[in-house]
Amino acid sequence: MRSLRICWLWLSTSFRAAPLLMTISAVLVAARAVTAPLQTYGVSRLVDGITEDESSTIALGIGIIVGALAVSFVADVVGWPLQDTAQERMAGRVHADLLDVTTGIPGLTHHERPDVADRLELVRERAWRMGVGAEVLLWAFATIANTVTVLGLLGSVNPLLLILPLLGATRIWSAYLSSTRQHKAWEDSMPQERLIDRLIEVAKDPRVGLELRVFGLGQVLLDRIFALQTERFRRRVAAARWGGKVDGSVRLVFGLAYAAAVVWIIARARNGQQTAGDVVLVLLLAPQVDQMTGGIARNVYWVGEVVRSFSRYDWLRTYAKENSWKSSTTAAPARLASGIELRNVGFSYPGTDSAVLTDVSLSLPAGSAVALVGENGAGKTTLVKLLARMYDPTTGRVLVDGVDLSTISPDAWRSQLSAGFQDFVKFELAARDVVGLGDVDRASDEAAIRAAVARGDAQSVIGGLPRGLDTQLGKKFTDGVELSGGQWQRLALARAFMRERPLLLLLDEPTAALDPEAEHRLYEQYAAAAKIAATETGGITVLVSHRFSTVRMADLIVVMHNGRVEEVGTHEALLAAGHRYAELFELQARAYR
Repeated sequence: MRSLRICWLWLSTSFRAAPLLMTISAVLVAARAVTAPLQTYGVSRLVDGITEDESSTIALGIGIIVGALAVSFVADVVGWPLQDTAQERMAGRVHADLLDVTTGIPGLTHHERPDVADRLELVRERAWRMGVGAEVLLWAFATIANTVTVLGLLGSVNPLLLILPLLGATRIWSAYLSSTRQHKAWEDSMPQERLIDRLIEVAKDPRVGLELRVFGLGQVLLDRIFALQTERFRRRVAAARWGGKVDGSVRLVFGLAYAAAVVWIIARARNGQQTAGDVVLVLLLAPQVDQMTGGIARNVYWVGEVVRSFSRYDWLRTYAKENSWKSSTTAAPARLASGIELRNVGFSYPGTDSAVLTDVSLSLPAGSAVALVGENGAGKTTLVKLLARMYDPTTGRVLVDGVDLSTISPDAWRSQLSAGFQDFVKFELAARDVVGLGDVDRASDEAAIRAAVARGDAQSVIGGLPRGLDTQLGKKFTDGVELSGGQWQRLALARAFMRERPLLLLLDEPTAALDPEAEHRLYEQYAAAAKIAATETGGITVLVSHRFSTVRMADLIVVMHNGRVEEVGTHEALLAAGHRYAELFELQARAYR
């Protein structure tokens, strides 16, 4: 049943991409496929007409040859452009569908599981094989038409000659074995493929260029890439060589059998049991029968590849559907009344057994500014991801005004959020778009963009660009301008301010590239914006920072340690308690004395 579904997915995708072009192309390729054997048949009729001095047979032979040439000419002139266009549309449809499916998965689980990551990489890396699905389908139509015609001609000479295509069918078997082994070699080497791609990205990344040169890591990186490529190449070439040996052996057996058949037909012709035209027909069909069986074998290989690629795509669609959180249909609140509560929340990343968060119970009051502090690995960023619902808790619940967050539509919830992260994205676009993407609905609103730039303290960045907001950013473009880390971060912060009244503003070390003074000034603006949001929407601001001069401005400070909440209170109360927060504060204060 699943095989039929995969084939239907392939067929429907091909014709959905270009229904009229595919239909016309299928007719033309089928017509082109029968012209070569028909020309051969015309030659055999011509030979029989000449040897038997029959004008009608000569005329028939000439007519078949001319007709086949005309059909071939028209099919080539008209068909190839249509076929190329259909192929391009198919490739575009496949890549659009893949993008739609992968970006439609609301959570991040598929990025955390190595087994899922390997399959996703294989889907992406082999997407072009789905893209050639239209061409392979047309090949299949052509092969069917050609096979039927060749079999008919051989059978018309002598039914025993139909044994030859049956022997040639062993090439189909060899193609299947070769395809299976090569597919296994590709799958087994996917972890290496992903690592190679990552290492190449690192080698090309200008941000790591300094360290690569200072520590002399360039050659080490190249050696590692070369070793991985060699191992990947060894596996894949071994599979290809094995397939080549099997195919060569099968073709040798088939060639010997065909040679015997030709000798047999000649002997029958000498005895008057076959005509001279029959001998010519069998001789001229020899390479065509070989091409026919080879074409079927290639089609089996490529059909197998396309079907496997669509099978992976079908798996991806099923995975996306199962992880779409379709049951989460509750609308997000327009404002917060009581706030957000984490109740006995525990969390482990997919594919691991170690708990990152354990029994976290915490109340974030509506209208509050909350700071998360703690050493690296304490679970702060994971808690931020749960609040944004990038994951659902492994245990426990996150409640928004008493409503379980897992029941709220992820798109509706995120439309009420805004965020700034330490690992922000450097969108190499025009500066206005880099900021405007923070609120797609207002991305073309220049007043909103300039207001966000002001709130993100990025006026100096925009003012220093040659064409202001219209300046193209990024070295990849001829007229692109490259920014410093701090400048990119200011634009990322401005992007976070595009949504003026979010219910939840998440700031996870968003000012790490800025100096303490600039950070302090920005957080003062955050605090002012948070108070306005608190009055109008009950919005909550959650910030993660290692600088206590910033943290002390929060209404509520949450101290985390080893995935647990260890302390909760105001700056003054936590200092007075003299526990972990006081120790961390004293350690940092001592460094500035």
